[in-house]
Amino acid sequence: MKRREYLATAIGLLVARSPAAAQRPGSAVTAAREVYATISRADTVALRELLSTELRWVLGSSGAVATKQQLLSAASRPIPDVRLEYQLDSVEALERGGVATVDYLLTNRRTFREYQTVFTSRASDTFTHETGRWRLIRHTQTWVVHPPDTTSMDSLQLAAFVGRYDRGHGYIDDVHFQNGHLVAQSTYEALIGAPGAHLYPVSQNTFSPERSAPMIVFERDGRGRVTGYVQQQPDGTIARAPRLGAHEPPPNVR
Repeated sequence: MKRREYLATAIGLLVARSPAAAQRPGSAVTAAREVYATISRADTVALRELLSTELRWVLGSSGAVATKQQLLSAASRPIPDVRLEYQLDSVEALERGGVATVDYLLTNRRTFREYQTVFTSRASDTFTHETGRWRLIRHTQTWVVHPPDTTSMDSLQLAAFVGRYDRGHGYIDDVHFQNGHLVAQSTYEALIGAPGAHLYPVSQNTFSPERSAPMIVFERDGRGRVTGYVQQQPDGTIARAPRLGAHEPPPNVR
Protein backbone atom coordinates (compact mmCIF):
# COMPACT_ATOMS: atom_id res chain seq x y z
CA MET A 1 0.00 0.00 0.00
CA LYS A 2 1.32 3.45 -0.89
CA ARG A 3 2.29 5.75 1.96
CA ARG A 4 -0.46 8.32 1.20
CA GLU A 5 -3.08 5.54 1.13
CA TYR A 6 -1.80 4.14 4.43
CA LEU A 7 -2.02 7.57 6.05
CA ALA A 8 -5.50 8.12 4.65
CA THR A 9 -6.63 4.80 6.12
CA ALA A 10 -5.11 5.63 9.49
CA ILE A 11 -6.92 8.96 9.86
CA GLY A 12 -10.48 9.73 8.71
CA LEU A 13 -13.82 10.87 10.08
CA LEU A 14 -14.08 11.58 13.82
CA VAL A 15 -17.49 11.31 15.45
CA ALA A 16 -17.03 12.97 18.84
CA ARG A 17 -18.91 12.29 22.03
CA SER A 18 -17.87 14.48 24.94
CA PRO A 19 -19.42 16.76 27.58
CA ALA A 20 -21.16 19.82 26.17
CA ALA A 21 -18.89 22.13 28.14
CA ALA A 22 -15.87 20.67 26.39
CA GLN A 23 -17.44 21.32 22.98
CA ARG A 24 -18.06 25.05 23.32
CA PRO A 25 -17.34 27.05 20.14
CA GLY A 26 -13.68 27.90 19.79
CA SER A 27 -12.48 25.20 22.17
CA ALA A 28 -9.63 22.81 21.41
CA VAL A 29 -12.09 19.88 21.40
CA THR A 30 -14.10 21.64 18.71
CA ALA A 31 -10.90 22.14 16.75
CA ALA A 32 -10.11 18.42 17.02
CA ARG A 33 -13.54 17.56 15.62
CA GLU A 34 -13.13 20.03 12.78
CA VAL A 35 -9.79 18.48 11.79
CA TYR A 36 -11.38 15.06 11.33
CA ALA A 37 -14.53 16.43 9.71
CA THR A 38 -12.49 18.15 7.00
CA ILE A 39 -10.42 15.01 6.48
CA SER A 40 -13.61 12.97 6.01
CA ARG A 41 -14.73 15.38 3.28
CA ALA A 42 -11.26 15.52 1.69
CA ASP A 43 -11.57 19.29 2.21
CA THR A 44 -7.88 20.09 2.25
CA VAL A 45 -8.51 23.84 1.88
CA ALA A 46 -10.30 23.97 5.26
CA LEU A 47 -7.95 21.39 6.77
CA ARG A 48 -4.88 23.44 5.92
CA GLU A 49 -6.18 26.30 8.10
CA LEU A 50 -6.55 23.95 11.09
CA LEU A 51 -2.97 22.69 11.05
CA SER A 52 0.16 24.31 12.36
CA THR A 53 3.05 24.51 9.91
CA GLU A 54 5.03 22.52 12.49
CA LEU A 55 2.51 19.66 12.65
CA ARG A 56 3.76 16.18 13.53
CA TRP A 57 1.14 13.42 13.21
CA VAL A 58 2.44 10.20 14.82
CA LEU A 59 0.71 6.98 13.74
CA GLY A 60 0.06 4.55 16.57
CA SER A 61 0.24 1.51 14.30
CA SER A 62 3.81 2.11 13.14
CA GLY A 63 5.33 5.16 14.81
CA ALA A 64 5.65 6.84 11.41
CA VAL A 65 5.55 10.66 11.54
CA ALA A 66 3.59 12.68 9.00
CA THR A 67 4.16 16.37 8.36
CA LYS A 68 1.48 18.90 7.46
CA GLN A 69 2.06 18.44 3.74
CA GLN A 70 1.97 14.64 4.02
CA LEU A 71 -1.28 14.75 5.99
CA LEU A 72 -2.85 17.09 3.43
CA SER A 73 -1.70 14.83 0.62
CA ALA A 74 -3.20 11.77 2.32
CA ALA A 75 -6.48 13.55 3.03
CA SER A 76 -6.80 14.56 -0.60
CA ARG A 77 -6.82 10.91 -1.72
CA PRO A 78 -9.63 9.02 0.08
CA ILE A 79 -9.53 5.26 -0.47
CA PRO A 80 -12.45 4.04 -2.65
CA ASP A 81 -15.05 1.73 -1.06
CA VAL A 82 -13.66 2.25 2.47
CA ARG A 83 -15.86 3.89 5.11
CA LEU A 84 -14.07 5.19 8.21
CA GLU A 85 -15.94 5.96 11.42
CA TYR A 86 -14.24 7.30 14.54
CA GLN A 87 -15.79 7.63 17.99
CA LEU A 88 -14.25 9.83 20.67
CA ASP A 89 -14.92 8.96 24.31
CA SER A 90 -13.49 9.76 27.76
CA VAL A 91 -12.46 13.23 26.61
CA GLU A 92 -10.19 15.30 28.83
CA ALA A 93 -9.15 18.79 27.72
CA LEU A 94 -6.70 21.20 29.34
CA GLU A 95 -6.04 24.75 28.18
CA ARG A 96 -3.20 26.88 29.51
CA GLY A 97 -2.58 30.17 27.77
CA GLY A 98 -1.81 29.53 24.13
CA VAL A 99 -1.50 25.73 24.43
CA ALA A 100 -4.22 23.08 24.81
CA THR A 101 -4.21 19.29 24.99
CA VAL A 102 -7.11 16.96 24.22
CA ASP A 103 -6.85 13.34 25.39
CA TYR A 104 -9.43 10.71 24.46
CA LEU A 105 -10.24 7.08 23.79
CA LEU A 106 -10.62 6.58 20.05
CA THR A 107 -12.60 3.75 18.45
CA ASN A 108 -11.85 3.31 14.75
CA ARG A 109 -14.23 1.29 12.58
CA ARG A 110 -13.07 0.59 9.04
CA THR A 111 -15.63 -0.92 6.70
CA PHE A 112 -14.84 -2.30 3.26
CA ARG A 113 -18.12 -3.35 1.70
CA GLU A 114 -19.46 -5.75 4.36
CA TYR A 115 -16.13 -6.44 6.06
CA GLN A 116 -15.35 -4.40 9.19
CA THR A 117 -12.38 -4.12 11.52
CA VAL A 118 -12.40 -2.23 14.82
CA PHE A 119 -9.36 -0.72 16.55
CA THR A 120 -9.19 1.18 19.83
CA SER A 121 -6.48 3.70 20.71
CA ARG A 122 -5.52 6.19 23.35
CA ALA A 123 -4.93 9.45 21.54
CA SER A 124 -3.65 12.90 22.44
CA ASP A 125 -3.76 16.15 20.46
CA THR A 126 -1.78 19.29 21.21
CA PHE A 127 -2.98 22.62 19.86
CA THR A 128 -1.44 26.07 19.79
CA HIS A 129 -3.46 29.27 19.55
CA GLU A 130 -2.28 31.01 16.39
CA THR A 131 -3.85 34.01 14.64
CA GLY A 132 -7.10 33.74 16.56
CA ARG A 133 -7.73 29.98 16.34
CA TRP A 134 -6.54 26.62 17.63
CA ARG A 135 -4.19 24.83 15.25
CA LEU A 136 -3.08 21.23 15.63
CA ILE A 137 0.66 20.92 16.19
CA ARG A 138 1.00 17.31 17.40
CA HIS A 139 -1.10 14.13 17.31
CA THR A 140 -0.11 10.81 18.91
CA GLN A 141 -1.84 7.43 19.24
CA THR A 142 -1.21 4.21 21.12
CA TRP A 143 -3.25 1.12 20.29
CA VAL A 144 -5.17 -0.52 23.11
CA VAL A 145 -4.49 -4.27 22.92
CA HIS A 146 -7.53 -6.54 23.04
CA PRO A 147 -7.08 -10.08 24.41
CA PRO A 148 -7.43 -12.69 21.65
CA ASP A 149 -10.03 -15.42 21.56
CA THR A 150 -8.50 -18.66 22.80
CA THR A 151 -9.18 -22.34 22.28
CA SER A 152 -8.73 -25.44 24.42
CA MET A 153 -6.10 -28.17 24.13
CA ASP A 154 -5.64 -31.28 26.24
CA SER A 155 -2.46 -32.00 28.18
CA LEU A 156 -1.20 -34.50 25.59
CA GLN A 157 -1.40 -31.86 22.84
CA LEU A 158 0.27 -29.26 25.06
CA ALA A 159 3.07 -31.66 26.02
CA ALA A 160 4.46 -31.47 22.48
CA PHE A 161 5.60 -27.90 23.21
CA VAL A 162 7.43 -28.64 26.47
CA GLY A 163 11.13 -27.95 26.12
CA ARG A 164 13.87 -25.32 26.22
CA TYR A 165 14.07 -22.72 23.46
CA ASP A 166 17.26 -20.82 22.74
CA ARG A 167 16.82 -17.13 21.88
CA GLY A 168 20.58 -16.68 21.73
CA HIS A 169 23.47 -15.58 23.95
CA GLY A 170 22.42 -17.83 26.81
CA TYR A 171 18.86 -16.48 26.96
CA ILE A 172 16.55 -19.48 27.21
CA ASP A 173 12.78 -19.87 27.35
CA ASP A 174 11.81 -22.86 29.49
CA VAL A 175 8.34 -24.07 28.45
CA HIS A 176 6.87 -26.40 31.07
CA PHE A 177 3.72 -27.34 32.94
CA GLN A 178 2.83 -25.38 36.05
CA ASN A 179 -0.41 -26.01 37.95
CA GLY A 180 -1.81 -27.73 34.88
CA HIS A 181 -1.04 -24.82 32.54
CA LEU A 182 1.65 -24.39 29.91
CA VAL A 183 4.08 -21.70 31.06
CA ALA A 184 7.11 -20.08 29.41
CA GLN A 185 9.75 -18.84 31.87
CA SER A 186 12.74 -16.95 30.49
CA THR A 187 16.25 -16.96 31.92
CA TYR A 188 15.68 -13.43 33.24
CA GLU A 189 12.39 -14.38 34.90
CA ALA A 190 14.03 -17.37 36.55
CA LEU A 191 16.82 -15.16 37.93
CA ILE A 192 14.41 -12.72 39.58
CA GLY A 193 12.01 -15.41 40.74
CA ALA A 194 9.16 -14.49 38.39
CA PRO A 195 6.82 -17.37 37.47
CA GLY A 196 6.83 -16.78 33.71
CA ALA A 197 3.96 -16.30 31.28
CA HIS A 198 0.90 -18.53 30.94
CA LEU A 199 0.62 -19.58 27.28
CA TYR A 200 -2.98 -19.47 26.07
CA PRO A 201 -3.64 -21.52 22.90
CA VAL A 202 -5.08 -19.56 20.00
CA SER A 203 -4.72 -22.28 17.38
CA GLN A 204 -2.93 -25.61 17.03
CA ASN A 205 0.53 -24.03 17.03
CA THR A 206 -0.07 -20.45 18.17
CA PHE A 207 -0.11 -19.17 21.75
CA SER A 208 -0.70 -15.82 23.42
CA PRO A 209 1.47 -15.17 26.50
CA GLU A 210 -0.89 -13.88 29.21
CA ARG A 211 -3.36 -12.98 26.43
CA SER A 212 -1.57 -9.67 25.96
CA ALA A 213 2.03 -10.17 24.77
CA PRO A 214 2.90 -10.78 21.08
CA MET A 215 1.87 -14.22 19.94
CA ILE A 216 4.28 -17.15 19.75
CA VAL A 217 4.01 -19.44 16.71
CA PHE A 218 5.68 -22.82 17.12
CA GLU A 219 7.27 -24.51 14.12
CA ARG A 220 7.27 -28.24 13.33
CA ASP A 221 9.36 -30.48 11.10
CA GLY A 222 8.06 -32.90 8.48
CA ARG A 223 7.27 -35.47 11.16
CA GLY A 224 5.23 -33.03 13.20
CA ARG A 225 7.80 -32.53 15.97
CA VAL A 226 8.13 -29.03 17.43
CA THR A 227 11.48 -27.57 16.42
CA GLY A 228 11.26 -23.98 17.67
CA TYR A 229 9.15 -20.86 17.64
CA VAL A 230 8.98 -17.39 16.12
CA GLN A 231 7.58 -14.32 17.86
CA GLN A 232 7.07 -10.82 16.54
CA GLN A 233 8.11 -8.15 19.05
CA PRO A 234 6.05 -4.97 19.58
CA ASP A 235 8.49 -3.02 17.36
CA GLY A 236 8.02 -5.49 14.51
CA THR A 237 11.30 -7.37 14.85
CA ILE A 238 11.15 -11.17 14.72
CA ALA A 239 12.65 -13.35 17.45
CA ARG A 240 13.51 -16.94 16.51
CA ALA A 241 14.15 -19.58 19.13
CA PRO A 242 15.12 -23.12 18.05
CA ARG A 243 14.17 -25.87 20.49
CA LEU A 244 17.15 -27.45 22.17
CA GLY A 245 17.22 -31.18 21.44
CA ALA A 246 14.54 -30.77 18.78
CA HIS A 247 15.46 -34.15 17.32
CA GLU A 248 14.20 -35.81 20.49
CA PRO A 249 10.60 -35.97 21.82
CA PRO A 250 9.84 -34.01 25.02
CA PRO A 251 10.92 -35.92 28.17
CA ASN A 252 7.42 -36.36 29.56
CA VAL A 253 6.08 -38.07 26.42
CA ARG A 254 8.89 -40.56 25.83
